[in-house]
Amino acid sequence: MAPLTDATLQVAGALRVPGDKSISHRALIFSALATGVSRVRGILPSADVQSTAGVLRALGVEVPELAQTMEIAGSGVGGLRSPERDLDCGNSGTSARLLSGVVAGAGPTARFMGDESLSRRPMRRVQRPLEAMGARLEVSATGGLPMTVFGGPLTQVEWDNDTSSAQVKS
Repeated sequence: MAPLTDATLQVAGALRVPGDKSISHRALIFSALATGVSRVRGILPSADVQSTAGVLRALGVEVPELAQTMEIAGSGVGGLRSPERDLDCGNSGTSARLLSGVVAGAGPTARFMGDESLSRRPMRRVQRPLEAMGARLEVSATGGLPMTVFGGPLTQVEWDNDTSSAQVKS
């Protein structure tokens, strides 16, 4: 096959990439922790991302129904409040693991719950580093959910992760 050498060939247009679940979780969380209004585009409205949005709402963040373009009124890290009910993460391990870290450093006390499948998945992989930073967590006897996080000030630590987990790194 001959290489393309015509210098007059131009490509123009716009490309819209479908929403990504991993980035969608993080975009919602960063927007919630920011002070002021964040405009977010391309959120994937999956069940897992809906769980993250629901948990953030329960923590006092004004998260509208998920849409292609949406505005989230963040209240800053100190603006999160202790929820009036358990935080239902559905089947989203990402919601439970990422948001337990957020709650641990933000101050509220919250109990994370999930469906039967999520309740069997390991949470100690986030419990151990958070406790090393000074957080207090209570995990079920099986090491899964329910998990109660007692928020408060955290300290910096150097952590060598013994298992591969993007959620622990986040």
